[in-house]
Amino acid sequence: MAVECGVIAGIFVLFVFVFFRRGHSEWALATLPLILLPLADFVLEMVIIKMLKVEVTAFGAILTLVVALAASAAWIGAASGTLRAKHNKRTAATFIGISNVFNVALTAILVMDILSRTGKLEAVIR
Repeated sequence: MAVECGVIAGIFVLFVFVFFRRGHSEWALATLPLILLPLADFVLEMVIIKMLKVEVTAFGAILTLVVALAASAAWIGAASGTLRAKHNKRTAATFIGISNVFNVALTAILVMDILSRTGKLEAVIR
């Protein structure tokens, strides 16, 4: 899933770039936290595990993803405060909700992938 997470992070980088170019810097800053989780998985799998050949346990990989999820959720909440006054509180609340649902769903998918690759998924399901 490292390549997929790299693509997801790249798409969000493009979103940030387009928001900045169109003059919507507050939305660009609010979109930045969405890059953290897929980028953490990409760096963990491609750089640390494959390039540096560091052996990471399933627990370590899952812990990394959960920490990235928590940091991203906190950053999303803080970044939503940068939205201008013309955006009402419902817009910020919707942004926070949708962003966090995306991150939780992505984390669940990545954790399931880690568990299935390590052969520990059967123990969890039983």
